[in-house]
Amino acid sequence: MNLSPKAARNIQKVLDYGWQTLDLSDCGLTEIPEEVYNFDNLVTLKLDNDPYSDSQTRNKISEISPKIGNLKNLTKLSLINNDLIGLPNELAQCKKLITLNLTNNKLSKLNNEVADMASLKTLFLKGNPFEFLPPEIADRGIDSIRNFFKELDEKDYLFEVKLIIIGEGRVGKTCLSKALRDEKYVLEDETSTEGISIGSWDIAETEMKKIGSSIHHEIKVNVWDFGGQEIYHSTHQFFLTKRSVYILVTESRKEDSHDDFYYWLNIIKLLGDKSPVIMVMNKCDQPSKELPIQEYRKAFDNIRDFQKISLKPGYEDTLESFKTILKRIVSSLSHIGTPLPKKWVDIRKELEEIKQSGKDYIDFKEYKAICEKHYRNEESALFLSEYFHDLGVALHFQDDIDLRQIVILNHEWITQGVYKILDNRKVIEQKGRFNNQDLLEVWKDERYKDKIKELISLMKNQKFDLCFELKNGEYLAPRLLPVDEINYPWQDSQDNLHVEFRYKFMPKGILTRLIVKRHIDIKDEMFWRYGVLLEHEDTRAIIREKYFENKITINLEGKFKKELLAIIRKTIIEIHSDFNNLDVIEMIPCNCTACSNSDSPHFYEYGLLR
Repeated sequence: MNLSPKAARNIQKVLDYGWQTLDLSDCGLTEIPEEVYNFDNLVTLKLDNDPYSDSQTRNKISEISPKIGNLKNLTKLSLINNDLIGLPNELAQCKKLITLNLTNNKLSKLNNEVADMASLKTLFLKGNPFEFLPPEIADRGIDSIRNFFKELDEKDYLFEVKLIIIGEGRVGKTCLSKALRDEKYVLEDETSTEGISIGSWDIAETEMKKIGSSIHHEIKVNVWDFGGQEIYHSTHQFFLTKRSVYILVTESRKEDSHDDFYYWLNIIKLLGDKSPVIMVMNKCDQPSKELPIQEYRKAFDNIRDFQKISLKPGYEDTLESFKTILKRIVSSLSHIGTPLPKKWVDIRKELEEIKQSGKDYIDFKEYKAICEKHYRNEESALFLSEYFHDLGVALHFQDDIDLRQIVILNHEWITQGVYKILDNRKVIEQKGRFNNQDLLEVWKDERYKDKIKELISLMKNQKFDLCFELKNGEYLAPRLLPVDEINYPWQDSQDNLHVEFRYKFMPKGILTRLIVKRHIDIKDEMFWRYGVLLEHEDTRAIIREKYFENKITINLEGKFKKELLAIIRKTIIEIHSDFNNLDVIEMIPCNCTACSNSDSPHFYEYGLLR
């Protein structure tokens, strides 16, 4: 085969000098070169593609030869961002293999021989379209994968889906949610949803037969109705999940901003991955406008349908037509009826029964007792709670010392509790500041008063980053800070460092989460909703969110600029990891004489400079 100069050069070094590491990343390979299988002293083999590789340099490896078993000393094999469709069983002959990274390939199944390799300690499988292995399990790594296969001796199936209704405020989302769940629903004025409202819609097996579905089973649809007010947008992001169905609602009279549609469609893309979207125009009984649906579909290929409906008497056919389409989409989801260990399904059903009895949460001891009743030990119970957490069945923050002993069954309990703080008039007037006495007052009713410690820990948890504790013992929720930029001490200099994160689409709340995560470095409480001044070891950084320009800017001055920048970059990248394929590039300004003295210097991509 023809090798690129880089591939030929690196292979020759192994031949000439006996190198034990071979890096063939970004070499335009369609297969692993035959001679590589003869390098029996090879310890590390990399065939990755980085995000900046073009079509000519990108590796497109779809299979690995059984000869891979010749590499008896191999400890690390990496094929990130390739086209692998399968793995040879002979890979298990690499008895020293410790790390296997197959992130973002096209694997639909995983060989038991590979999963059971005794030497294998780290296995990365995120971003593969597995038919059998739930992605929530695959993403967790080797221990979760092995536990899943071990417990799959007796199978059962979950016929359950999450339906998420989103859109701006006062467009009829709550009315639509109720109409789906109650066939006798009569249209009435509804109060605006505060936070999130969750209900259940059971689609009977007979209904599945009517639409010609191949699924002969009742499907349970968990309907999540999201409040549309601006304050809720950034916190909603924590509950928008993959493997869901989304309904984006507008109304015929409302003069929509296309920015609103693109905001929601982009958020679904980032957090819902390839989940199907139905766009719905409500109140079609009134004079209606036209929407450029084809334009939206070109930009977002997960839009499956567009429907006009009205919930007024005389328009029942519009709702029935919409429900039929929705049932078809729900029944076509790939994870409906996925086989799972029967014990997992039994435990899931028991937790749902407890929730339906009125319990918002249970102690971990009670959860563990339920698992023991189904012959699961504590290790298995923890693996299962991870899966339920990722799937949105229940929330269990195992790594948080204050939250480890509680398993939350009702998401509404969390969201309504959190919004009791964020919507509180006193807290809003105090620009996001509140103290323990405020917590006792806001969470004084029976549902919350015994779990105040857990609720405030939840708000501080790194998953949510809703608030942090100030030095005086108060708390601060940055989402309620003043929006206007404050005055802060700063010295511009040609020695300063300047970095920008530029987004194709920037989710809301990145800067406020950064404020929470780096609050220990904030200088003299110098922050506002869209900016913060950090100080660390005689070095300062001013970080600003410029939402309408889709970027975050970082300026640094002082002795240890690179060190502080590394801390800030790590924190921002950690926030980015919560999104699916966030399109963002880091930019560095040119430091030539002309650019250094210019207000608009030329910028280079950081990845390319590296």
